[in-house]
Amino acid sequence: MARKKRSKRFPLLIYAQIGRRWTWLGLLLAAASIVLWLLSPRLLGPTPMRHLALFPVLAGGVIFLYGLAARKMAYVQCFPTKIRIQTPVYPLIISYRRVASTRPTQLNHIFDPTREKAARRTWPIRYWAKTAVILELNGFPVSERWLRLWFNRYLFWPGGTGFVLLVEDWLSLSQQLDSFQAAYQARRASATR
Repeated sequence: MARKKRSKRFPLLIYAQIGRRWTWLGLLLAAASIVLWLLSPRLLGPTPMRHLALFPVLAGGVIFLYGLAARKMAYVQCFPTKIRIQTPVYPLIISYRRVASTRPTQLNHIFDPTREKAARRTWPIRYWAKTAVILELNGFPVSERWLRLWFNRYLFWPGGTGFVLLVEDWLSLSQQLDSFQAAYQARRASATR
């Protein structure tokens, strides 16, 4: 029996950048907390509250792990009947029935860099000239408010209902989306006959 070929996972570049920032932040927080814990007897004298300085170490560890997860776990993947957008915390499955259209566009045409706040304008600076795939939807599978709680703001298409999929190999993603969507529509058309 022939084994089914798995579709490719396309890492989401926005989360790779976020992951790098959070990883370093977690490491710095953990290191500073350990130094504070080690120096607290000299600075404050013996105190029963010294061990409270270890809580930021735990927080730093959680932030560090989130940063690693953001870098490794955030991707988009096409399947014959659905699209999966996996973020570090929340996975989203979208049926091709909801997909209105897909098209490639440069990121700086989607989000205007001059209108972004200075902090947001500089962190994805190497991404502004990259091409992203816009996945225009007829409607979100769950509440948009709920999705905005879990997804990065650069994942949402500001021109309507949909997502901006910024991946390294946008051409392959676009081709997979088009071929899977065409096959899905052909199956639906033959089922209605």
